[in-house]
Amino acid sequence: MVKKVISIFIVGMMLLSFTYTPEGKVTAAEASASKVWWDGAELKPGQIGRVTILKENTLFMLDGRNLEPVRKLHPGEVYRVYSAKTPDGYVPMYGVGGKYYVVQNVYPNNTGHLKYETPSKSKLALVKQ
Repeated sequence: MVKKVISIFIVGMMLLSFTYTPEGKVTAAEASASKVWWDGAELKPGQIGRVTILKENTLFMLDGRNLEPVRKLHPGEVYRVYSAKTPDGYVPMYGVGGKYYVVQNVYPNNTGHLKYETPSKSKLALVKQ
């Protein structure tokens, strides 16, 4: 009888530990419910768009004013974009996190190396909440 009471008590405590969260904490279920999805990918805070690599391109690291190649990007790869800039006399550069950038090639024979897309304003507003 004592073993039965102890096992019921332990099971009850385990159930309570899974359902109780201190005030201000978000449960896993609440976190997954609050995620904003954009075409099958989660939209992250600070994200302003995404680039899809259409033809082989290069990932660069911006070191001061110099772009240093890091690695090759292959068709089909998709990256979140957190910033976009076009320095004077240069082509558009999309910040994919940290100091890393993907550069849009706009030479006459090299157009279409990547596709830049932005989410709707309503989805961006949901992420900022």
